[in-house]
Amino acid sequence: MKLLDGPSRPRFPLSLIHPLGPLFRHLPLSLRRHLLYLRARGHWGNFRNPTLWSEKTQWRIINDQRACIAPTCDKLAASEYASSRPQAKSAHVKFPEIYWVGQDVRELEKLKHSLPARWILKPNHSSGRIADLDTTHNAIDWSALDKMGRRWLQRDEELQVFGHWAYGTARPLLIAQERIGAGDTAPADLRLVCNRGEITLAFWTDGYQTAGYTLTGYEPDLRTRVQFEHPYDAPMHQSGPSDALSDDAVRDIIAFAREVSAPFDFVRIDGIVMNDVFHFLEFTMYPTSGLGILGLGTDQRLGSAWELPDLTTPDPREAEWRALLQGIPKGTLQA
Repeated sequence: MKLLDGPSRPRFPLSLIHPLGPLFRHLPLSLRRHLLYLRARGHWGNFRNPTLWSEKTQWRIINDQRACIAPTCDKLAASEYASSRPQAKSAHVKFPEIYWVGQDVRELEKLKHSLPARWILKPNHSSGRIADLDTTHNAIDWSALDKMGRRWLQRDEELQVFGHWAYGTARPLLIAQERIGAGDTAPADLRLVCNRGEITLAFWTDGYQTAGYTLTGYEPDLRTRVQFEHPYDAPMHQSGPSDALSDDAVRDIIAFAREVSAPFDFVRIDGIVMNDVFHFLEFTMYPTSGLGILGLGTDQRLGSAWELPDLTTPDPREAEWRALLQGIPKGTLQA
């Protein structure tokens, strides 16, 4: 089993002053965000009248609790919304099969003979946690998986420390789903940064958490290379993953991204591309909590493309957004 289990918790005495320790979460949210920004950037940010993307992300975290944001951090709701769009029917867009949804891994264990040799387990309501199961190498330790699942069902740093409000509205569930790709490592993933139905920038990441990690940036056409001003930027003279996409795939992926991102002032659409097909994984509304490594030019460019919403404007689709969070869907092995 390959495992991503969220951030490491610091030990005492560092835990007393570390954001992931027991005390930081009790500070007012605005103060937490200012301190986190100072820690990451080395200077204070302007969160009242933000101009940079990193500052606007802080503004969103502190202020934005609109209904349209709520389902984006619920993986099942996000997939339901995205798959309902007409462009999702394209031959170049697919969604991983969901085998099982629930809160008790022991229920999933009863279906183990119906599961494929390789599959994924992850929480519906969190980020950075995923178990890649492969029974062709080792038998599954269901007791350990059950223990981990119980822990994953608890609210974590996404809400309690970083204040990512939408994760608090997501349903606490576990998901067993299809693993995309047959290799030992995950295929390169494509991330589309969008604002109100337009792609602002796109980038591929490959070799995550390995020594060979690279980030390959593209303009909205998915053909023209651009530097992301990131330490892991792939050299501009090297060919990139988008070069292998057919023109039809590029057209359909762009059309899909434009359609599903139209209601959102900012959203990142994440997926894996295999054999000319974009497999939708999730929306990301708080990328790196706005604190990740980012060059000033890219921070300015993404910030200028993001027009912050008027939080007092009524949303005629509010009932639609809330409905996406109702009930517990079933996987294909539960039907």
